Amino acid sequence: MMSVPDGVWPILLTPYTEHNQIDKPGIDSLLDFYKQVGVDGVLALGQASEVLLLNNDERFLVAECVAKHSQHLPIVTVGNFGDTLDEQAISLNKVAAMGTPVVVIGLSLLPSAEAMDEQLLELAAKVNGPLGIYELPEPEHRLLTPEQVTRIGQSGRFIFMKDTCRQVEPFSAKVKAAAGTPLKLFQANLKVLPPSMDVGGCGFCGWMPIVAPELCEQVVSRTVPTDIRQKAHDKLMDFQAAMVAQGFPSSGKYLLTKRGVKIETSSRAAAAQIFSAEGAKILDDYIETHRPFEAVSLSAV
Repeated sequence: MMSVPDGVWPILLTPYTEHNQIDKPGIDSLLDFYKQVGVDGVLALGQASEVLLLNNDERFLVAECVAKHSQHLPIVTVGNFGDTLDEQAISLNKVAAMGTPVVVIGLSLLPSAEAMDEQLLELAAKVNGPLGIYELPEPEHRLLTPEQVTRIGQSGRFIFMKDTCRQVEPFSAKVKAAAGTPLKLFQANLKVLPPSMDVGGCGFCGWMPIVAPELCEQVVSRTVPTDIRQKAHDKLMDFQAAMVAQGFPSSGKYLLTKRGVKIETSSRAAAAQIFSAEGAKILDDYIETHRPFEAVSLSAV
């Protein structure tokens, strides 16, 4: 059974052209950037990717573009699209056939919130290759229980899980439930990231790795001194507040352009519509004052 690496996993934002179409060169630029800075893996077609605002043709186009980079970067891609489990199995196999190493099942996309472990195992019986799980918060936030995690983990088919419970205690319970199985749990919530790593989390798959993977690496590292980890976490919390205030994910796309990524800032997400030239100037000033793309140095403590 293959395994995914621990560490920092950004969510791949979906870039658009000026005509609101999927920007394939923009996807390449994003993934080239992540390879350059050395992230541990990338999740494609997540909530921050605006997956629910894409049609199926667009989703498959993104998946196809991303799969081309999988020889050089660990990639997991959400792929269970369709109204029934049979339709979702076809969709997952289609994404897997593109060369995607791990296809991910978004829980909120399953036909029902009931017996999600049964549905996951039914899909596993119909889909080729290793699988992942994502507690996708929209359109309905569904969470697995520790008992369900045990059953799913013991199947041996699932190797990645993005947990979105946003609390340390239930996250810890699920980490313990997955112990001894191939299933690795990644925290999605920045606020509870440090204690989540302390209880056995495998890494961070959330918003801030998108723009500041270096700082995120310091927080998830098990070799970085505690005071450095805390300082990096504080810096990330402040940076996240600044980014969200200006309209994410457009603000995130703008911040990536400051790092050399060739994408437009346009977004279909409602929250992003507040992004403006004034917001860009605020972020420019923030970058100059706080240097949020830089890891915390030892001399800073």
